[in-house]
Order: sequence, then C-alpha cells, then structure tokens
Amino acid sequence: MRRARLILVGGLAVFVVLVGTFGVGPHVLESYDSSHREELTCSVDSVDALSGRSSSRTGIGGASALVRVQTDSCGVLDIRDGVTPENVDGIAAELTEGETYVFSVGAGSLQIEGLLGFFKQEPPIYDFRPAA
Repeated sequence: MRRARLILVGGLAVFVVLVGTFGVGPHVLESYDSSHREELTCSVDSVDALSGRSSSRTGIGGASALVRVQTDSCGVLDIRDGVTPENVDGIAAELTEGETYVFSVGAGSLQIEGLLGFFKQEPPIYDFRPAA
C-alpha cells in the first residue's frame, strides 16, 4: 500500500512539473516579459527572415514567421510579435548587418536563456532602434 502511494505521488509530481513547464510556464513567461523589458546594445552579425507552417500529427497547423537576429555579444534573438509570413521580409530588411542596435528584450527570457536554448527558443525582441 505504501509503495502504491509513493508511485502515485511520484506520478502526480511528474505530471505537475510537465504541465507547469509546457502548459502554464510559457504563458507566465510571456506575460512577465511583456511587462519587464531589458535593453541590450548589440551589433548585428546576420538577419534571417523565417516563415513556414506549424503542423501536428492531425494535420492542423498555422502559418508562423519570425526574424532571427544573430548578434556579436547578445547571442541569438527573435522578433515574433507582429511578424507574419507577409511582412517578415520587410521587418528583416529594417536591420542592417554590421550596424549596432538597441534591442528591447523580455527580461524573464534573458534570465532563462540557457533553458530556452534547450527547447530551441530564443529570447524575444519587442522593439529595436539604431544605437546613437
């Protein structure tokens, strides 16, 4: 009986961690990032306009797009907000390789950048402007 309870509690703990990590966690991080920003000044090494379709095993999916920015000292950052397959090239063209920009990035995502990298995610850029 004690072993059955231990297995049940262990299984519930794993379930709670998984739901927190993949269900609730991304929404909490997104909410935190939208109200807590950090400014980074970085030189742009490369800019890639990426678009495609997400899919599931049932065939349901949607269009997705982002602009991936590789920088000298800030690593890889993504512009996702407001990016669509129709405007991804135009947004990417606003950044010039070799130029320095000030990026407004989610502070929470910067704190857990290593964990995001494990899930192949990059900290989001919310805004950018040329550095003075």
